[in-house]
Amino acid sequence: MSCVITSPSEIKRIRYRTSIICVFAICLIIHGAGAASTRIHIQKISSDGKTVIAEKEVDFQWMESNLPVYGDGVTHYYHQGPVFIDNPDQAKEESLRWNPAEDTNVQEKDMGAVKGTAVKDLADLVGGMEPGDTVTIRASDGFTKTFAYKNIYQPPDRQGPMVITWYREGEGYVPDYRTGMRLIFFADTSSNPWGIHAFGNCDWHESTDPYYYYYYIQGGERYPTTTGLSVQMVSSLTIHQVNDTTQPETVPSTTSLPLSILIIITGILGGCWIVFHTGDPR
Repeated sequence: MSCVITSPSEIKRIRYRTSIICVFAICLIIHGAGAASTRIHIQKISSDGKTVIAEKEVDFQWMESNLPVYGDGVTHYYHQGPVFIDNPDQAKEESLRWNPAEDTNVQEKDMGAVKGTAVKDLADLVGGMEPGDTVTIRASDGFTKTFAYKNIYQPPDRQGPMVITWYREGEGYVPDYRTGMRLIFFADTSSNPWGIHAFGNCDWHESTDPYYYYYYIQGGERYPTTTGLSVQMVSSLTIHQVNDTTQPETVPSTTSLPLSILIIITGILGGCWIVFHTGDPR
C-alpha cells in the first residue's frame, strides 16, 4: 500500500479553502438570523403564567385571506423619532421632548405604504383579551414590547389600530418586505401640521399609561420616541391574563443592539480570525 504525503504548502492551501467555506457558512447563518418573518405564533396564557389556554399559528397568506386587511398599500404611515432638545427647566424640557406640536423628526420616520392585520384580530383567534390583560409582541431576534388591553381594543384615534404589517409598497410581501412582519400604529391625521398619518410621541403619551412609555436613552438623557415601539420581524403574540402580582414581560427601553446585529458582528469577527489565522496560501 502506498502512502500519500501531503506537502506543507498543500496543507496550508487546504486549511485556507476550509476557512473560506466556514466564513461562507457563517454568512448564510447571519442572513437567516436577520430574515423577515412570515408566520406568527399566538398564545393565551392563564394568570398563573404557565398554563396555555389556547394557541394558534398563522402565516401572512392566511391572514390576508381570512381577516380584515388594514391599509391599502398606497397610504403612508409614520412614527416619530426622538426630539433632541435640552432645557435647564426640567418640566419645560420634558414637554419639548414629548413635542405636542408633532412637528419634529416625523416625516423622516416613514414606515411606508403598508398592509397588515390588526393585533386585536389576531388576539381574537385564541379567545381575545379582557380589561387588565396584556399582550407581548416578540420579534424573531428576541426583542419584545408589551402593551395594555386598552391600546389593543380601545385605541384613541390619535393612536390608531395596532397593525402587524406583512406588505410594503416597493418591497412587496414578506419575506421581500425585509423588516416585516412589523408592528405599526395606524394613527389618524389630526395631530400634526402636515395632515399625514403620524403616530407622534405625544399621541402615545395621551393614549397609554406611563409604564408603557418608550425612551431612547443617550448619555443618561431620556428622549420619548414611538419608533422604538415598532417591533420588526414579529414572530409571536402572547396574551397574559391579568395577574396583579406580576409585571408584564418587556425588554427595558434602552439603546441595546438587537441579537441579530450581535450575531452578525460575532460572525464577521470569527470569520476574519479564521482567515487571518490560516493565512493566504500564496
